[in-house]
Amino acid sequence: MPDVINANQFLEELENTHIVLFHDGNNETKETECNFIKKGLENGQHCFYTTQTPQKILDEMKEFGINVENNELLHIVEIPKEFDDYSKMILDEVKALPEEAKIRVISTHYFDFNTEEKTDRMAEIEQCVDDGFEKINGNFLCSFEVSQINQNLRDRFLNQLLESHKAIIFQTEAKGTEVFTTP
Repeated sequence: MPDVINANQFLEELENTHIVLFHDGNNETKETECNFIKKGLENGQHCFYTTQTPQKILDEMKEFGINVENNELLHIVEIPKEFDDYSKMILDEVKALPEEAKIRVISTHYFDFNTEEKTDRMAEIEQCVDDGFEKINGNFLCSFEVSQINQNLRDRFLNQLLESHKAIIFQTEAKGTEVFTTP
């Protein structure tokens, strides 16, 4: 049975953990993502946010009270609009993360996961990140809006992602926040 708790508190209790966040695109999710970055910056950590919409994310961070101007600890990484270009790019970005500094990463995934090929490739990418996770000195939060995943592929894909993450957060407007951890 999952625990219903505050996602922000839960994320602050984790150390060096690969986390998946499944959500319905609600405002609480945006607050969770921004708070994750804000707390990291306050702790002097390098914070990376991968997104297809950098300006939108910067505007949301400003609204949340995050200093985005000339902030050497904040790294916004624009990801390609097409999934095929994304898969190689994200693995290269993970390899380039600073090993000596404490970091936080949010990787958003707003692709239409509408084929088994895409879901299998994404699961493979997540497994590659997890396989090399000992090189990541911090927390890595992978954010997926469930409505972007084809309903016929959804259960299979979610199960694939559960295999490569140590903590799972389900955050929906209807049910609130539920948290699971894996051994």
